[in-house]
Amino acid sequence: MGRFKLKVRIALAIMIITASAFTLSGCDLFRTPVVDVEIGRLYSTQWFNFTIHSADMVSEFGGHTAGHGHQLWVVRITQTGTFREPVPMFIDDWYMDDDSFRAEHLALVAFESHPEMMPEEFWLPRGTSETHTMLFEVPANTTNLTLNFLEVDDANRTGSQFTLNLQR
Repeated sequence: MGRFKLKVRIALAIMIITASAFTLSGCDLFRTPVVDVEIGRLYSTQWFNFTIHSADMVSEFGGHTAGHGHQLWVVRITQTGTFREPVPMFIDDWYMDDDSFRAEHLALVAFESHPEMMPEEFWLPRGTSETHTMLFEVPANTTNLTLNFLEVDDANRTGSQFTLNLQR
């Protein structure tokens, strides 16, 4: 019985040391990892790879102008399917945010009549690449604007959050 107690104490000590190491290092085992995205680099999610080619503030896009007190952002992106089965893609999986956390004010413009625009929903088979444009209309006074994609699976589990910081 003495050896068993010793093994239990050693296992317990290892668990305490491991938990302490995570705590002291600032690691949060339950926090969503954030990936800082750069224009022109390739990134991999659980279902697809993507490259953001550009993200620009514009005064007009395809005849659409921003409403009073707002600005337009045009984002050009290529997504390539990597999952074993075709994946449903949704334009509103990409969203803009700012430090005010008023995401309801940072609107994605559904503008499907333009041939470059990302459809609201489409299927992305493995090995297939699609290049699209997304158009966002946001208040002109937003600060620290970011473009985001958060991995969420069918069971509502989150993976990484991909974030592009936008400069004015």
